[in-house]
Amino acid sequence: MPRFTRTHTITQAQSTPLIPVFYHAEAVYARQVLQACYEGGVRLFEFTNRGPNAFAIFADLQRFVEAEYPELLLGAGTIFTAEEAERFIEAGADFIIQPIISAEVAAVCQRHNLAWLPGVMTLNEVYQAQQLGAALVKLFPAAQLTPAYLKALRGSMPTLPIMATGGIQPTVPMLTEWREAGATCVGIDARLLLTDDPATLSAQVAMLMRALSTTA
Repeated sequence: MPRFTRTHTITQAQSTPLIPVFYHAEAVYARQVLQACYEGGVRLFEFTNRGPNAFAIFADLQRFVEAEYPELLLGAGTIFTAEEAERFIEAGADFIIQPIISAEVAAVCQRHNLAWLPGVMTLNEVYQAQQLGAALVKLFPAAQLTPAYLKALRGSMPTLPIMATGGIQPTVPMLTEWREAGATCVGIDARLLLTDDPATLSAQVAMLMRALSTTA
């Protein structure tokens, strides 16, 4: 049974709208980055399924989160198949993020009452994802699509929660621009963050979170 419902995930994304997108093959380093992000105000954290050790590190992180930060939602990203989704949900994933739209993965998430965030680019894809039950849609790769594109898309889909992610630079002006264009939340590739020093990372994350939270 998932710890958090689909509805709770949407609410949390609205209230803490910065989501680090992260992968690392060393459990100790992954814990360090997650902890620093949490201390900076992050409450949704995406760990991507992009390496041979991804599942093992995710499972370790999930145990760490449940023991130390039970209010943090840890999601699994870069999920392509229903089998992958089931495996990560069994390991405790609080939400599932895809770079694509998969009706089979959507069905798995619905069965578990878990938030499903599929990747979209076009208005047709946004509509398809909405019809399949997306909690939020992942506008990807956002940096190539631009805030102006999101603003135009919002004209037809004014209320659907949208996560902008993919190549977005972690600066206050850039995040403010995405927020003003209509992003419900913003995913930031952790490789673009200052991850070498935990205190510096926490301060950077807190600054970016404030920028997103004070911009409507």
